[in-house]
This record gives sequence, C-alpha cells and structure tokens, in this order.
Amino acid sequence: MKPAEFIYTVLLWPKPLKRLANALICRIIPAQLDLDGAIVVLNPRDPVVSGALSLGLYEKSETSFFRSVCKPGMTFLDIGANLGYYTALALRVIGSGSIVALEPDPENFGFLQRTVAADKSALVHCVNKAAGAANGKQTLFTSSSNRGDNRLYSNDLCEGQVEVEACTVDSLLSSLSVESVDLIKIDVQGFEGHVFWGMRDTVRRSANLILLSEFWPYGLESAGTPPLDVLYELEAAGLLFELTPQGTLTPIADKAKFIERFPSRHYTNIVRIRTPAVP
Repeated sequence: MKPAEFIYTVLLWPKPLKRLANALICRIIPAQLDLDGAIVVLNPRDPVVSGALSLGLYEKSETSFFRSVCKPGMTFLDIGANLGYYTALALRVIGSGSIVALEPDPENFGFLQRTVAADKSALVHCVNKAAGAANGKQTLFTSSSNRGDNRLYSNDLCEGQVEVEACTVDSLLSSLSVESVDLIKIDVQGFEGHVFWGMRDTVRRSANLILLSEFWPYGLESAGTPPLDVLYELEAAGLLFELTPQGTLTPIADKAKFIERFPSRHYTNIVRIRTPAVP
C-alpha cells in the first residue's frame, strides 16, 4: 500500500481524525507549486490531491515513469486531469507537441485552466467533459473531502452530484482533427473501462502509443466493467505491464491472480505499450 493511501484509508479512516487532519492539511496548501519549472495551481479546499502535492507524497512512481516517457513533440492526452499536474509536467517537455486535457468536475476544471494559464502555454486544449463509452449527459458523484475521488457512478463516499457532459475520446479527437496520440494518462476512479471502449479507433491509429492508467478492480466492477475484460481489451495488439511502487515495469502474466492482489480500496497502475508491427 502506498504511503498516501495508507494515511487516508487506515490511519485517518475514523471520521473525527480525518476531519481534523484534512483541516490541518488545507492550512498548509500553498497557492501554487513550482515543480522544476512546471507550475501547478492548487486547490486550498482539497486535502488529498493538493495536500499530497504540498507534502511531496503525490504519485511518485507514476510521476517518475511519466517523466521518463514524455518526450518532445508528443501529443499527450490527459484523461481525468484534475488540477493539471501531469499536463503541467508535459508542458515543460513536449515543445512543439500538443495536449488535450479532460476534466468533468467544474471546480477541478477551473484549477486546470488556472494551471495552464500559469504555465503560459497555448499548447493545451482544456475540455470540461468526462471521457466515456458514449456522448451525452452523465451524473458525476462528487466528494468534497477528496477532489480526486469524483466518480461517474453512485458510491457510498459521494456527498453531492452534478450533471456533466461526456464524450468518447474518438469523437473528441476527431472534432479537434487529432489523428493519433503518443501518450495517454487515465485516472477516472474505476470508470477506465468505459473510457477504453470509447477510444478504440484512437488506440488503433496510434502507432507509438504509451498508455498509463490506474487499475482498481473494485472500482471497475462498481462502474459495470469486469476487470478481466478491461485487461483483455488493453492487451489487444499491446504489451501489458504493472507499474510497481518502485517504478519498474512487470509483465502481467496471470490476469486473474493479478486482479486478486487488489481487493477493496487497493489499486495499482498499469502500462500498455503498443506491440511493434511485424515486418
């Protein structure tokens, strides 16, 4: 279990402790962070994502991997961009490339726009929509205590809801005249399966695609997508790996056993790399 996950799901699980800790963390969140030249504007009401960034605890293995594969000239798709952390990291690298960042939550989207503005870049197309398997309206179930845990399905941790626009990645990129992408990051709290179903054409057209995605079996099941189906979907014409907490890539051999390792709130990250074409 990752340090941040342990803190929020074990040590601070009792509600009185969590409320106290959240209040203290919110008091130390700065207006923005400068991460080696990447400016990220933080949400002072979010003790989890903005709090973890402030404390230097946020997604260390994911960040290390992302930095290692993000290259100049790439087209990067940030799905579930939140306040734009990975978008900001990419902006310092891609140069003449481009970024499409999707974030459905109105509050988070405002911080995403502010992050992009702080980085003074015209390379980012910010989209206030959710990615999914179809175009149309969706209900986003929101969490006031964790702005990174908004979900597109009802759950026992949600405290509110808002109607948002949803789209398939295929239709969105077509409307933007984006033929292919090189790098995709997905973190949508268990809704990843629906995102994958809506981006099949994009995956097929993207010859050099590297995809980094959160993999949370319980969340996938809750969203109506069997985890095993999701792994098989990703594995088609691709090589599938687990990104370990140490930042290494390990091939996923036995999919069923892999899924069993992550019950309840436990999750990991997976990486899908396009299989080289056979001559």
